[in-house]
Amino acid sequence: MIRQASLGRKRWLYLIMIAAFSCVLCILPSPTASSLGTRSFAHRGSPRGAGVQRVDRTTSLGGYRKRSGALRAQESTGFDTEEFQRLMEKDTSTEFSESLYDRFCLAAFRTMVRKESGIKSDLPGYKGLMEESRDFMINAGQSEQKKMVVYLMSLIFDPLKPIWEFLLVPKGKDPYPWTPTIMSIFTPFFMNFLVGPSKPNRRPEDGMPGGMLIEKCRWLEEANCKGMCVNQCKLPGQEYFYEGLGLPFTMKPNFTDKSCQWSFGKHPLPVEEDPDVPKGCLKGCPTKLQPVYTTDDGKNWI
Repeated sequence: MIRQASLGRKRWLYLIMIAAFSCVLCILPSPTASSLGTRSFAHRGSPRGAGVQRVDRTTSLGGYRKRSGALRAQESTGFDTEEFQRLMEKDTSTEFSESLYDRFCLAAFRTMVRKESGIKSDLPGYKGLMEESRDFMINAGQSEQKKMVVYLMSLIFDPLKPIWEFLLVPKGKDPYPWTPTIMSIFTPFFMNFLVGPSKPNRRPEDGMPGGMLIEKCRWLEEANCKGMCVNQCKLPGQEYFYEGLGLPFTMKPNFTDKSCQWSFGKHPLPVEEDPDVPKGCLKGCPTKLQPVYTTDDGKNWI
């Protein structure tokens, strides 16, 4: 009887989470030309093209191509509950422990990424997210990847700005003294689904509270790709927290042991001067043999 009641509560929780995300997804705005730049790029194929579906986009907008009319028509039909349930299926091959909450967050995140990139993988769970992100990286430049991730972060955090500015970073002013510590305590709960287990620690820069250590970053370990780490996580995360939320933020990935140190309240070095970012591809990188994209100044980056 107790077990049946527990299962019943889980079903209701499951349905409530899907309904809540459906409402949020339906009201998400599309990028506008006034807020994003324009740049086009040629499609170069995928490292695993067989399992990836792409939407044809003919207009470049904000570093990633604007939705075609066919895609907008498809999206207007409503939220695909069955597809969202499929995205929430547990990946039995992963070594990471995934709770119902983690799987919900991952499915929600994948839905948002798919909506903006137009790339869909048939692989389950985190492996599907990796394939979608890898395909987008190969077919987009640095600025395009960064702009898309910054835009997704703005969709998530901008509605919370009134609370953020009241409790953590007053508008137009420096963060409160307690803000880095608060962020290091609460961030692990919200980021576990994407980067794996983490814990608060002291910032290595000054030994003060406000640090967070990811002992083995799931994103970096699964991708094993410097480009995906830097362009889809480190750079956009640092940029949005400072430019969008007013909080300096530094990510220091360790490409050897796959750990990552976060420091809230600390400004990062330019990526070109960062000694923690190695030159060239990582050993065993799955995209190493793919055509190399170029930066906006025409120089190869990977």
